Amino acid sequence: MSVVIFHPMVAPHVQHAARAIYESGHLDRFVTSVRNDPASLPQKLITSAGRLFGLKLAREFSRRTVSELPLDRVESHPWAELLRVATGRLGVDPRVSDYIWDQAEQHFDELVARRLHRGLTGVYGYEYGSLATFSRARNLGLRIGYEMPAPESHFVRNLLDRELVKFPELRTRYFDYTGKREEVRTRRRRSEWEAADVIIAASEFTKHSYARAGRDVSRVRVIPLGAPPAVREDIAATGGSDSGASLRFLWVGTFSIRKGAHYLIDAWQQGGFGRRARLDVFGTNELPGRFLQPSPENVFFHGSIPRAQLGQHYVQSDALIFPTLCDGFGMVVTEAWAHGLPVITTDCAGASDLLKPGENGILIGAGSTAAIIAAIDGCLADRRKLHAMRRAAAATAAAWQWHDYRAALATTLRNAGLFSK
Repeated sequence: MSVVIFHPMVAPHVQHAARAIYESGHLDRFVTSVRNDPASLPQKLITSAGRLFGLKLAREFSRRTVSELPLDRVESHPWAELLRVATGRLGVDPRVSDYIWDQAEQHFDELVARRLHRGLTGVYGYEYGSLATFSRARNLGLRIGYEMPAPESHFVRNLLDRELVKFPELRTRYFDYTGKREEVRTRRRRSEWEAADVIIAASEFTKHSYARAGRDVSRVRVIPLGAPPAVREDIAATGGSDSGASLRFLWVGTFSIRKGAHYLIDAWQQGGFGRRARLDVFGTNELPGRFLQPSPENVFFHGSIPRAQLGQHYVQSDALIFPTLCDGFGMVVTEAWAHGLPVITTDCAGASDLLKPGENGILIGAGSTAAIIAAIDGCLADRRKLHAMRRAAAATAAAWQWHDYRAALATTLRNAGLFSK
């Protein structure tokens, strides 16, 4: 009675899903691509070779650390993913990187499929990288769990197409390139969906996006992702900027159209907020450079940093701003709450299921410059009220931790038959 869970990445939600199965006593193995193993000779050689080409692979490996499972339950197949990372870091055409990513996903899926056997009871996979494994699992009589972290792909694509009509300067050749491949990729996801016995979504927003696309959502179970360990409420209340300093807003994650970054820049410039506040952006900037000209005042782009280093920025800031147009969950929201940081986000963020307007954050409509301006103006007008939300923010995170998520997921998979023949 054992389950194989597989994903090319070792993101927190993937590790906690694997740990849920492990704690239930039913984990055969977690299969991934790259995992951090500083003592490994191949990793040392790859890291050294990367330095010759100006690649900081040591940091890339550190982001792939498996902390939630015994390493003897982790199976690693790194080479295709390392090729994808290298091409991305060397600045090759994004279309080439996309092709390599697509091939790496399918190669990884086929590798997992070949290693299935009748001694297993189930498999647990993720969207787009599971079709071959699910097909073989069905032939072997195994039960299938499927996680859909993101909203339905046509729903997302239609949303982005509408944005590019309003903001044609944001259109890129890469966007057009991926659009031509969307139909094939959607068919693959739909086939995975049809093969699954139970489907896990992190939010009602994600579930509804599939219902709107005509999918049968009777097999979908909504389980919100967990929050990191939360600081005590009294400690949360001590965070934020000094009363005499500029209000500090924080952005964490990819700075992109889908996340509503263009609306934030528009609002920041229209509202003249650079004279009264500061915005720190941590994450890859995907907006075309021409959209950021002239440079918005008091907005600082820091690039991506390891998750462990973000903690101090959550604590020192006054609000996380996350005006996403479409997000299956948005773990940055629960990470912010865990540090006592109120959140400004939209009803199109899955994590908004846990938001209580005026208590732990501010809920705004998606795709609205005016709504962002009003939210920031409100924070500037009453920073004491904003600061008072810090206790409730920490309490929200404390009320739904990763162990709560793992318990709910394990129960769902047990009920779906993945733990027994």
